[in-house]
Amino acid sequence: MCFSATASFTLFGALVPTGVYLIEWSSRSNSKLLPFAAFPLAFGIQQVFEGFVWLGIQGGNDAMVSISSRGFFFFSHFFWLVWVPFSVWMIETDLTRKRIVSVLTAIGFVFGLSLFLPSFLIGDGLSVESVNQSLNYKITLIYDSFINRTVLRFFYAAIVFSALFLSTDRRIQVFGALVLVSLVVTYAFFAYALISVWCYFAAILSVYIAAIIALDNRHARKVPR
Repeated sequence: MCFSATASFTLFGALVPTGVYLIEWSSRSNSKLLPFAAFPLAFGIQQVFEGFVWLGIQGGNDAMVSISSRGFFFFSHFFWLVWVPFSVWMIETDLTRKRIVSVLTAIGFVFGLSLFLPSFLIGDGLSVESVNQSLNYKITLIYDSFINRTVLRFFYAAIVFSALFLSTDRRIQVFGALVLVSLVVTYAFFAYALISVWCYFAAILSVYIAAIIALDNRHARKVPR
């Protein structure tokens, strides 16, 4: 499988208009769905950052790589840790589950900041290299001296997937299962570029969220007022 600037920019071109439409519809019809409606837009922006990382590497432009990789990293290691549980919190109707997801949102915020801020503030805290036509993000974390990276990855996944599987909406649970499968496949075949490839697959899967909202839109139109 080949990844490139073209692949990232193509996904950007498909997801951003979709996200803008979904946000516009949700803002008028069902504001609780707004965070989920923003998934395609956010993934599209994340992919455009990665597209510029590719261009920077290919052109030997270190400044472009540094800025774009931190833009990508903002989404991969901070934004999604907060946004996924927050999105579930917005639509959840079960009060107990809603409280648990609110705690996950807070944990994701604190944990995400601890991952992202050091790489943003330290000049050499984040670097990128091309490996087997994929991007490998090399990150320096404040936890490196006392916590194994595998433990940190498990904790990251626990925040995201716990929120999705706690949702009483089966369609969100299905989305969680799809993203989990994409993570397993990525780890099995693209472990050398886990962050980049998993985010790419997850971006594609955000189309599923678009389908959910589109179906809700169609159903809402059919319901007599």
